[in-house]
This record gives sequence, C-alpha cells and structure tokens, in this order.
Amino acid sequence: MEWNCKIGIKIVTVIMWTAIILNILGCEEDSITNNNSKSYVSFERSLSWSPNNLMLVYISNNTIVIKNTLNGDVKELTGTGLYEQPTWSPDSDKIAFTSATYDDLRAQIFIKKSDGTEVAKKFSKEIFAHYHPRWSPDGKRIAFYSYQKGTMNIYIKNSDGSGAETAVAIAPNMDQNAEWSPDGTKLVFESKRAGNYDIWVADTNGTAAPVQLNNDSSADTSPLWSHDGSKILFQSDRYDLIGVWAINADGSGDAIHVSQGFAKAEKPDWSPNDKWISFISSNIAYVRKSDGTGDPVKIEDALEARWSPDGTKMALIGLDGSEYKVKIINVPSEIK
Repeated sequence: MEWNCKIGIKIVTVIMWTAIILNILGCEEDSITNNNSKSYVSFERSLSWSPNNLMLVYISNNTIVIKNTLNGDVKELTGTGLYEQPTWSPDSDKIAFTSATYDDLRAQIFIKKSDGTEVAKKFSKEIFAHYHPRWSPDGKRIAFYSYQKGTMNIYIKNSDGSGAETAVAIAPNMDQNAEWSPDGTKLVFESKRAGNYDIWVADTNGTAAPVQLNNDSSADTSPLWSHDGSKILFQSDRYDLIGVWAINADGSGDAIHVSQGFAKAEKPDWSPNDKWISFISSNIAYVRKSDGTGDPVKIEDALEARWSPDGTKMALIGLDGSEYKVKIINVPSEIK
C-alpha cells in the first residue's frame, strides 16, 4: 500500500529503512490503494449491517465496500488489499477493519468514515499484528487481540486512538475473538487458559479474574452475546460435529445444541429479538429457535447470513448465477 505519513524526521536512507519507519509510526492510508492487486479471495464475504439499518459493509474483490440497503448503490471504501473484519461503530459513522500487505502480513487496524470522506487512520501503533476489532456499545473504546509479549491477548484502547492499549487479562495462552456484552461491562472470548479452547468472560475494567463458562474437551470458539445479554452463542466440535451451541451468560445450566441434526453448522447469528438463531450448513442458511426446539427453517443457499437490526430482513452471501453475491431478502413471516 501507499501511505501519506507525517513522520517528523528527515529520511535520508534507502527504501528498506523507509518501510521500517512507516511500519512503526502512525500513518494514514491513501483513499485508494491499488498495489496489492494480486489474486486473493474473489467471492463476497464478511457481511455486517450498520446499526442504523441503512447500509451493509462487506469485502468484494479484495476491496471493502458499502452497500446502501435502500437503493442498492455500492461504493468502494478502500482500494484493493488484504482486508478482514470490517465492523461498524455504534453510530454507523465509521468502519474499523484490519489491513495487511503481501510484503508484510502483520495485520493492523484502521478506522475510516463510512461515507469515505476521509482517509483511513491507523488505529494500532505497534509493530505487532492486531486482529478482530470490536467497538464498545458506547463507541468510546475498541477491543482487539494481538500477539505481544510472547502470547496472544486481548487489549482495549480508546477508539479515537488516544491513550495506551490496556490488556484485559494477560495469560500465557491464547486469548482471542472478544465480543462486548450489550452493557459494555464485560468481554466474552475464547481461550486456551485451561488447555483447550473454552469460553471465558472478563470484566472490561480488569479488576476481577476472568471466569471460565464451560470446560469441555472439545474446542469451543467464536462466542457471541445475545442482544439482551443473557446468553452466549458459540461454535464447538463436540461429538465430532461442527455445531452451534448456546449457554447462559453466567455459565449456569447445560449448553443447548442449537444445530442438532446437522453434521456441520457454523457462522451463527442472533435475531434481534433473540428468539431465533441463523447458521450455515453445507452452504445453506437455516434458522432455528434459540432454545433448540422445533424444526430448522431452510432459508436458501448461502455462505453467510446476517439479520438486519430491525429484524425484518436478512443479508446473505447467496448464489447469483454461478457466483456468490450479496443479496437482501425479507425474513419469512413464520420466523419474525
């Protein structure tokens, strides 16, 4: 990528040293960057609805794009590159995402206004890789995980870039994929603290030790809070199946196998009223009651499915001829 950087020192050395300095210092991305146009992933992916229900962000042809859900207009937010995990600020004004280059695969976090009027600002300032940016419910902080100090841990930093990164709870094992509780007081994440991946919850103020919600010999990953904060979805390979499970957020009771009857189910999402859970199995989107009862409802062929914030629609990465493209459908009346 090309960068416009205010370095503050006179660079009088070769290109190699320039690249090193640019990696270390805070930078701003050019509005369009095109020198990462090598083949990567062509199908559309990484769907996310704006909180105001008016836009979708996703990755298309190695570019982050914004789709207006009212008129269908699509605009490029970035140039081509190695982008992942675009996610909205709570006010729908900004997008946080990770970006890497083919010459340096250490992903860094950037923030850009969703209307594209400003260049992307580099949020992460360290030379380490940073992943999975997630805005706090009030938009004032961003949680992410990063490989620093010899291990992978979760950090929080002010979303305006000010202040230092704060570790949620340093451990010698893998902590990753954190998600904020709806009230912003806790983070749920996956961790190998107990030997294999389990689901843990930590206070965001760092005053209490993290709490382990489950302890299973399987790998439990990708946790996601319900909108009311009472339950947590996760993926697991229990019983030699890849499935979707739900557990009480306080760890009480037994986990519910929401995708029971499917050999493989992944990419779950809560409906806004928490009554339904969508998931993908064999490239087909299904919906089932969140308590695991009843028969699953088949939606259509899809690689991803995400509920709109108002619960009336779903965005899919669905088949359009021979390609997988973003489409928006009305939610069937029986699952509203």
